[in-house]
Amino acid sequence: MTLTRIYLPLNAAGLRELHAGGVVAGRPLRAHAVTSAVRAAQPSGDEEDWEYTALCDAASSSRLLLERGEGRRIVAAADVTSTLVQEEVPGETSTPSAVVVSEAVPLKRIASFHVDEDGADDDEELLWYDATELGQLVELL
Repeated sequence: MTLTRIYLPLNAAGLRELHAGGVVAGRPLRAHAVTSAVRAAQPSGDEEDWEYTALCDAASSSRLLLERGEGRRIVAAADVTSTLVQEEVPGETSTPSAVVVSEAVPLKRIASFHVDEDGADDDEELLWYDATELGQLVELL
């Protein structure tokens, strides 16, 4: 079984739902990943560069999900079966890393969380949290 690392943009409500229900669901479930379009846009890049691009794109998507009063972008990094991940059709999105995941992503597939420090702006790096720290992360929000 081949796995693909995906980056799921979330907001505080989405993180709480994951904590309560143990799954990230949605129809369609939109995420970001290293795609052929990401590789083509950065031909001299390597896997680390491409993964960073997908993470940053997910952080930008998270910004669009924030509700009034929220200021922290949240991204969940997960490893899912590659057959569940479909690249967005060119022209449907301007984000080369955009993908659609055909099934809900269970908590056991999430490797880490990436979250803005309180009061950070979009140019700052996201803080890293292990998936086992989900409860403490929910308390921070």
